[in-house]
Amino acid sequence: MFILVTTPVGRTETGEQIDYFPSRWSGSSGQYKVTTFYPFNLSYLTAMLKRDSDHRVKFVDMNYFGVDSDEYITLLNRLRPDILIVEVDSIIYRKQMTILRTLKQDLPLLKIIICGPQATATPEDALANGADFVAIGEFEESITELITSGLSESVEGIYPNSRRNLLDVNSLPFPENEDIKRRDYCRLYGSEYNEVEMWVTRGCPVMCNFCVVANVYYGKPNHRVRDLDNVIAEIKLLQESIPDLQGIFFNEEAHTINRNYLRALCQRLIDEGLHQTLKFNCMGNYDTLDTETLKLMKAAGYYKIRIGLESLDESVMQHISKFRSKSNVARLLDVLHDCKELGIKVYGTMSVGTVGANYKSDIESLNTIEKLHAEGYIQEFSLSINTPLQGTPFFDKARDANWLIATSSDYDGSYGSMVDLPDYPATLVNEAFEYGSIIRARINQKNQDSGVHYSSYDRQWCAPVYATSNRKVGEGII
Repeated sequence: MFILVTTPVGRTETGEQIDYFPSRWSGSSGQYKVTTFYPFNLSYLTAMLKRDSDHRVKFVDMNYFGVDSDEYITLLNRLRPDILIVEVDSIIYRKQMTILRTLKQDLPLLKIIICGPQATATPEDALANGADFVAIGEFEESITELITSGLSESVEGIYPNSRRNLLDVNSLPFPENEDIKRRDYCRLYGSEYNEVEMWVTRGCPVMCNFCVVANVYYGKPNHRVRDLDNVIAEIKLLQESIPDLQGIFFNEEAHTINRNYLRALCQRLIDEGLHQTLKFNCMGNYDTLDTETLKLMKAAGYYKIRIGLESLDESVMQHISKFRSKSNVARLLDVLHDCKELGIKVYGTMSVGTVGANYKSDIESLNTIEKLHAEGYIQEFSLSINTPLQGTPFFDKARDANWLIATSSDYDGSYGSMVDLPDYPATLVNEAFEYGSIIRARINQKNQDSGVHYSSYDRQWCAPVYATSNRKVGEGII
């Protein structure tokens, strides 16, 4: 059989590009992509299918090229796969399902397997709208077994069967690098070197109420780590295959949460001499970081840590997560002090409109971020409107409390709030977002004026991404 693996179309219903990252949070970004995330779940799946089955397997990243509905349908009719596998999240679900209904008419023998957060949250709806199978939760092993079993209806992780146990991350091959190249996913906001993404851990025990990855993909608190020999082998392979590589972005949910593993990884980076040839930055948590660990990270080549802050109001953070690790401002300040002393940059991720927040608390948090930047404790931050994606506790609460309001697209909080919170209407959430966006732009400009080089603005390094903006429909994909 011919198995085609794809991301969904790359444009919203209003024609905007989508920065696609379904295991965390996709968002629309206007005419051009702001960030090109490597589709790692589908890439691991593709590599597994090529390793474990005898079928012909091809991966096409439709989102990367900004493919819209008509072109997607044309490509599928040209390729005529036997099986189509699509990962779909909330932002593009309605539009993608319309496409799949058309494909079932054009290609009646086509079998469609849907995976991803939205399909996991609403499997019955996915089946009613063109899917033949729905993989729920973490899907690499479930879909691989479904294919190798000849589409058996009894595979764990394939609805209506129960979720399967979370996979052993050490059973995964290196992700796909034939049909797509990791080098091409190079426009990574906040990176200051020529970096690509890599994943050495998977999972998070914190379970924030808005988090798709924790609540939908994994369904329970967890954190898994890869064998260090395997990690080092992948880093060296990336170095060999990407001559102009300068760094690695460990874009995981909780890279820093297992302190012992993090220290062991740092020591291996040093022992292998990789700290002399590469720079590292990561997504992580601050609560497990201490002075000795941060010193080791600095020695290993870590130049930046990205921390999920959301708010600097402890009472707000206690609504988001029951874990104290997300609401200990005193501990955070200690970490920021150590990072400043060591010369490790800090990038904070902030949200407005979270459960428990109000306009005043969000504005105060944003003002504090600007003050911390002025004092050299935080170098930059990202800002989002907290969005209740289906399958999360935030969505369930918003639905049950009648907080949800109509929006122009599917669960896209890029430009406007989807909820009217008690005493915090969407109009004020949007005002807070605009206020924070002005601060963010001001900080970004100050950084660039002081000589900070963001590789996402480097047209030579990001040439593959810029080329997609000028692509003519029907060119450059297959």
